[in-house]
Amino acid sequence: MPFIALAVPSTAFAAGGTEVTVRVEGLYRALLLPTVVRVHKGWITRYGAPRGDCPAKSAQGALNVATHRRWHGVWTSQFTEYEITSILGEKHSFSSRYFWEIFTDDVAASAGACELKLHKGEQVLFAAVPQAGAAYPTAITAPHDVAAGQPFSVKVVWFDGAGKPQPLRGAHVSGGGMSATTNQSGVATLTATQPGTLILHARHRWSAITAYVRAAPVTVHVS
Repeated sequence: MPFIALAVPSTAFAAGGTEVTVRVEGLYRALLLPTVVRVHKGWITRYGAPRGDCPAKSAQGALNVATHRRWHGVWTSQFTEYEITSILGEKHSFSSRYFWEIFTDDVAASAGACELKLHKGEQVLFAAVPQAGAAYPTAITAPHDVAAGQPFSVKVVWFDGAGKPQPLRGAHVSGGGMSATTNQSGVATLTATQPGTLILHARHRWSAITAYVRAAPVTVHVS
């Protein structure tokens, strides 16, 4: 049975613009599930940013639309960039133990949110991660349809610095009262007992030097 990844449908559309997907992961829970938005020409001018310095078609603009402006930041004219200090009520800054890291298509950004110009179909992830060590996004894949009482496999991967998926051993997969841990191939086996819709989550314990950002949930239909 083929594996497919399913995004949770949520949209914030306006006519025209460039369509991208935004997700926000806090330290202990998902703050924004994958949300499709459209970014347009213009500028982000909140918190002292001058017009012309932060394009609305940037990652910052996408965050602005996806969160309905529920973010805070400090504008630094030296770097022509925001230090994002809060998203959807969760606060982190560079002076604390954690900060908001940005990933585009599962690769850590090498520029700030205003400098990151987005292209159609890109996926943007804002995640609270430790200041020390390295952080990597993860993903869970599962079959779209399964039969109640029949075991099925799910796979969890992490994305290296080049955005290439690698099996994630020791990830905790849970949903619908079930749970399992992935093996060295990143695979776990589950058995749904009742028909219905099953939402699966995956996460991995952080070490002192490596943080794995929790995966977006996937949906499995049980018949």
